[in-house]
Amino acid sequence: MVPVSIDNDKCTGCSLCVQIAPRCFSKTEDKVTPLATEATCMLCGHCIAVCPSDALTHHSMDMGNFLEITDRPQIGTADFIRLIRERRTHRAFLDKKIPKEHLEKLIDTVRYAPTGHNDQTVEIIIVENPERRKKLSDLAVDYMAGGLKEVEKKLGEMKSGGKQARAKMQELEDWAGFLGMLVQARDGGFDPIFYQAPAVAVFHSPTASVTPKDNCVIASTTMGLLARTFGLETTYIALFEAAAKGYKPLKDELRLPDGHEVLSVIILGYPKVRYLRTVDRKPIKTRWE
Repeated sequence: MVPVSIDNDKCTGCSLCVQIAPRCFSKTEDKVTPLATEATCMLCGHCIAVCPSDALTHHSMDMGNFLEITDRPQIGTADFIRLIRERRTHRAFLDKKIPKEHLEKLIDTVRYAPTGHNDQTVEIIIVENPERRKKLSDLAVDYMAGGLKEVEKKLGEMKSGGKQARAKMQELEDWAGFLGMLVQARDGGFDPIFYQAPAVAVFHSPTASVTPKDNCVIASTTMGLLARTFGLETTYIALFEAAAKGYKPLKDELRLPDGHEVLSVIILGYPKVRYLRTVDRKPIKTRWE
């Protein structure tokens, strides 16, 4: 079945669909013919979105979700830059539940974030249950505790080494100190992974897709920026991502579909701390050609 059909009574022959999707449409004289197949159509929907006469129907997409653009949103450049610059890492949150409709809006909007080859393979786990959150956090710290033992073993083996070994030892000692701090914090009743955030968003994708890591990071970044419009703040949790890839008990607990990996994680909540200023950052090194 050809996924796209043309209403010839509406088609004006403008050939915009041919220009943006030459593998899926052709034009001879004044007639446009759909050539799209399941192999050539990427489900991008651009042919529908660009047609000025509303002559196309895509039979594999929700035609009711193609909303007419009557005017362009007036988002000022300065306002958008401010939204980005005022975003900060937050690890202290109010004990306040995020309304489900806000989380649902975040999830629904993230599906419109770009993905490589329009794969649309990003999936999300939202963790709100405190017991579930603690279980996942404890497993991540267990993974770090195992890493600490390995680092301490390596340090013991390197004590008799030369100058180069001593430099490596300093690096390992720093890492051991960090891992030890995580374990100590957990054992003291603090959550050093999710910081008791009211919601955790775990982004995962099949690794066989074209750009799985990029897709998940773009999705989580989109969610993080949109979350600010609800008064929420977020932080990336790379430690959990690493643990989810390297620790089988945590992998089993997450129950991901076969072939999937955790590729981005953020925590969300209402911040306890209000930043009064933006911060400085190093200029991006740029080469103009």
